Amino acid sequence: MRKTFLLLALLSGVFISRVQAIVIVKNKVAVSGIVVAKDASAQVQAAAKMLQLYLQKSTGATVPVSDQKQGTSNLYVGKGAYSGMGNISLDEDGFLLQSVDANNFVILGGSDWGTEFGVYDFLERFVGVRWLLPTDLGTVIPKLSTLEIPSVKIVEKPVFLSRALSPIVIEKNTTPLNQWGRVNRLRSRVTVSHNLKNLFPPAKYTRSNPEFYPMIKGRKLLPKDNNDQAWQPDFAAAGIADAASKEIVNWFDRNKNVSNFSLGINDSGNFSEPAANTANARSMAQKNVMGFANASDQYYSWANSVISKVRKVYPGKKYTVLAYTSVAEPPSDKKVDKDIIPFIAFERIRWGNDGLKKTDQELTQRWEQAAETLGWYDYVYGNTYMVPRVWFHSMKEYLSWGNAHKVKYYYGELYPNWGEGPKAWVLAKLLWNPNQDVDVLLNDWYTNAAGKQGGTKLKAFYAIWEKFWSQDIFANNGNSDTRSRITFFNPSYLASVPDDYLTQSDKLIGDAYKLAETEQQKALVSKLTQMWTVYRTSVIAYKKYQKGSRNSPEGRERLKLLQSLTSDLIYSLPANAILGRATVAGKDW
Repeated sequence: MRKTFLLLALLSGVFISRVQAIVIVKNKVAVSGIVVAKDASAQVQAAAKMLQLYLQKSTGATVPVSDQKQGTSNLYVGKGAYSGMGNISLDEDGFLLQSVDANNFVILGGSDWGTEFGVYDFLERFVGVRWLLPTDLGTVIPKLSTLEIPSVKIVEKPVFLSRALSPIVIEKNTTPLNQWGRVNRLRSRVTVSHNLKNLFPPAKYTRSNPEFYPMIKGRKLLPKDNNDQAWQPDFAAAGIADAASKEIVNWFDRNKNVSNFSLGINDSGNFSEPAANTANARSMAQKNVMGFANASDQYYSWANSVISKVRKVYPGKKYTVLAYTSVAEPPSDKKVDKDIIPFIAFERIRWGNDGLKKTDQELTQRWEQAAETLGWYDYVYGNTYMVPRVWFHSMKEYLSWGNAHKVKYYYGELYPNWGEGPKAWVLAKLLWNPNQDVDVLLNDWYTNAAGKQGGTKLKAFYAIWEKFWSQDIFANNGNSDTRSRITFFNPSYLASVPDDYLTQSDKLIGDAYKLAETEQQKALVSKLTQMWTVYRTSVIAYKKYQKGSRNSPEGRERLKLLQSLTSDLIYSLPANAILGRATVAGKDW
């Protein structure tokens, strides 16, 4: 364990002194206590209890939690637990792990969230805990008889301030997926959403202000109800900025502690046709980089006006916008309000195509000149794809690049399929710090999942599928249309999977199971194999279907497997997503 920590410490540049280590547990007996302040929040108290729980699971010893120091050494958790720390400036998600002296160790965050994340880092760094997949199956807790903490001072802060992967909501800590996201620090600090249908609810405004709705082909388009978002407001309508600002002020009146508001466009086209021979008309006549009519000037001018009005009542708030489709580009004057965070929407797996990589980079650089800080909106789906959709090294490449170009906020539509193994875990780690060595991260995951030898086989297994998605899919200029994504519900890519990828993968995952060292590792690899069987039979059945063969044995097997997983704690999301969409359900394959 000590060797593992020293390696991690050297890799992360952590300072380790020669001062004697702090002993927490010795020969399965607690010699330390966990201290929290008397007035500690419920969140900090829960973090201290979780620290106690995992130490007990690892060492068998129960380290007592109190508001007073106890034992020969103490772990102080949260603000006010240790009186001698003074004022320390930390990001709200950041934390300090510090040996104060030979008997006292502090875990302190920039907020309660930072303290909680510091506890998780402590458990990973010093105990060796890993949360590889949701549920106990994916939670690795090494068995230790003695736990010593070297003298260190570690200050951590996230590179990406907001690290959101849908559908994970860590504040709702009630499902295995949300719990997994929480311990892997996937905290969203701003909301980015399609929100204009809520800002101008049709039930309210279609009668009082029908001019707020778009003119399409010479006719006013009035939404059917509040759920209808097949429209965009007429951003040039008289009074529309005043109405929006009043709605937002009223919203902040009810939500004073919220730091941000989304001005994201509705999830549709139908931008209002501007009056002829106006600047907006000339702009809309041009295509933007994504191939859509360019509505950026009218939209961002409206957003700037709205924000300036709200700021008079609520200064310091931030406003997220979705920079995609017709508003993907910055406005022509290359300026947006200082409090706007544009989320540039692009499926960045497509950096495997040099032309698309250049498109995204140049668009980001244009936004870099227009906004003070940027967000990236990404599409990292797993659930409806039917071979492991992984691109670990490309993730590191684009996240590192984005960090160097003002990108500080990230939102990814993940909807995971855990048959993709380390994908979500590696992404979570890179969102905290994209400058980590991705191969070290992968080896960590594989070794913890399947042991040293079994992990080597898993590494080779996923390398096949990383090659497929990072290289093969782009062969012959495939997936090169700027406007499109690798289609969520189009299984045609299955036809291009080489047969030998299936035979190689079969052997590798089988060998990983044989070489796994513990019962938990065997169970975890067996779980991965469940989804691998769905993947493999999907490829075979689809290829037969394309040749005219319906209801093949493989097709029937995959359906049976998918149906058996619809209530599974790990695989229910992808199983139900596949079965719920006719094009990928393949019920006649």
